[in-house]
Amino acid sequence: MSPRRLALVAGIAVLVFALDRITKLWVEQNIPLYESRQVVGDYVRIVHTQNTGAAFGLLPERTTLLSVLSVLAVLAIVYYYRQFANSSPLVTATLGMQLGGAFGNLLDRVTQGYVVDFVDVGIPNGIRFWAFNVADSSIVLGILFVTLLLWQEERKTAARAA
Repeated sequence: MSPRRLALVAGIAVLVFALDRITKLWVEQNIPLYESRQVVGDYVRIVHTQNTGAAFGLLPERTTLLSVLSVLAVLAIVYYYRQFANSSPLVTATLGMQLGGAFGNLLDRVTQGYVVDFVDVGIPNGIRFWAFNVADSSIVLGILFVTLLLWQEERKTAARAA
């Protein structure tokens, strides 16, 4: 990976990590545990929760396992992206998104034993989805974007070959 692309990955990862830390710290300091504040009526709320599990509350109380899996995921992301990162700055940017998010949640797991989640989306008096944070959002969006970008690249390559 070129130094320029490496700087792009690092810059985005640091930005995501910093936004994740700042938002989690704000929630911890301003909203008591398990209390919420409405943002868009009862559709979107900020709620202070502590998730001891993986995404969507899976594997609760498995901090050590999830920390090890997070480290392995970061290594896999770095290894896999080395092959694709030079193909597009946008693909490179998705690596930064995923790494910044992974490090943000990993730091929570290692230092606190849980991840602070705070974005709560749902239907008033109905279904509520799992709470999430900036790191979660960045990881998921990074995966979605890279999937779309690689799919588009594959289509272009197939069209050129035809």
